[in-house]
Amino acid sequence: MNKISKLISVLLVMLLLVFTFYGSGREMKTQTETSAGVSWLNRSNNLTIWYTDERLSAYISKAAVEFGEREDVTVIPVLKPADSFIEGCYAASVEGENYPDVIITGSETLEKAYYSGMACEITDEDMQIGPLNFSDAAVNAVTYKGMKLGYPLSFDTCVLVYNRTYLEQWASQMAIADLTGNVIDMEGGSSETEDTGETGLTVDDIDPAELEALTSEYIQKMVPYTLEDLLTIANSYSVPDGVEGILSWDMSSIMYNYWLVGGAFTVGGECGDDRHNISINNSTAAECLKKYQNLHDYFSIESDEVTYDSVIQQFIDGKTVFTIGGYDLVSTLKEASDDGSFAYEYGFSEMPNVTSDIRSRSLAITSVVCINSYSAKKDLAERFALCLTREETDVFSDLTGMACCARTFGWDGGANQIYALEYADSVTLPKMMETENYWMQIEAMFARVWEGGDIDDELEMLEDSLNSVMNNSV
Repeated sequence: MNKISKLISVLLVMLLLVFTFYGSGREMKTQTETSAGVSWLNRSNNLTIWYTDERLSAYISKAAVEFGEREDVTVIPVLKPADSFIEGCYAASVEGENYPDVIITGSETLEKAYYSGMACEITDEDMQIGPLNFSDAAVNAVTYKGMKLGYPLSFDTCVLVYNRTYLEQWASQMAIADLTGNVIDMEGGSSETEDTGETGLTVDDIDPAELEALTSEYIQKMVPYTLEDLLTIANSYSVPDGVEGILSWDMSSIMYNYWLVGGAFTVGGECGDDRHNISINNSTAAECLKKYQNLHDYFSIESDEVTYDSVIQQFIDGKTVFTIGGYDLVSTLKEASDDGSFAYEYGFSEMPNVTSDIRSRSLAITSVVCINSYSAKKDLAERFALCLTREETDVFSDLTGMACCARTFGWDGGANQIYALEYADSVTLPKMMETENYWMQIEAMFARVWEGGDIDDELEMLEDSLNSVMNNSV
């Protein structure tokens, strides 16, 4: 393709994007409105992709231009409303005009997408969707009834974020307590505020090298492996002035609570597609929820007084030592550090296990690139899906601010590695259409448990409700 043709291709895509966004009066387009934007292009020489997350726009545009140059086609990205997205794709497809060849949807909608024809099985003869390129969690997210219905693109999950500056202070306090014999009373007493310990030793009597070595040992322990470790830090740390609590998080959202029961609940199995694999009312789940309920009295957080934004701001202001957040925290904390509003060092860690015997498993949301069964260009569409999920992933996070499902994400270490590790052992959203309101039910259950509701009754009621819906489904 010569330079003039390349320029025309780039301008064509950019003009379409301008049409899509500007023509809507800064609102996302409906199917009828966007139809006019693609009708003047020859469908025999173009490929259309529909998506709902505006953060993907720059990335899709870049991939569209580069793929279009290579394949000598015009790729047309169209941003759509998230509400009734699959239904809108289906309606356009059966009408036979201005429908998408490729869609990006959440893994939880794959059953609906498959039965409506909006996601067809990927043959994957080259084993692109496998352990070499994606984690088991990503593969499970795109798998339905043994079929791969798309390519994993992005994910979100939650991890533990900590104020490293504060935890290094805690490590120093514990080391001083050990070396002076000043036993921590587990009620917040500080070794630094005491002149002597039980041995009569003062801080001045400590060998600096010995203190440094022991402090380093405690630094290795400062990121909690279990919930009990977190409580130990809370009990033994004499927090600086201005710190209002050890931990605060948005407990009103199941996204940041589910890790506590993720290792105990089963809703549809690992792929979230097995109606006969439901286990909620079990002893492990009851123990997990008891731990959760105990946190209410321990941290004194009222769910109606906090939001996700407020707890993150508390952390940035140095008022808490730990918080729980999604991948958006990577950019949020970097920006706060760069502009000076966050004056501490910080770090990311996988979520602590519930106990040494009960592992935690966070909830994960996965976006999937699917091929429309109605498309007459499935081979071309599949090549573009591969381009999005395998070829352009080195710039994905920079352009979108989102976490990428590709195995290479996180190889450079840092926060990306922590999110990738947490995602690799996460729980996928169930794909069964009957579970569409399951997350509303479980959020309500967590809220009642947080306020002291009977755990056994809550678990029984939730499992009975879910099984009833499954048994009554056709």
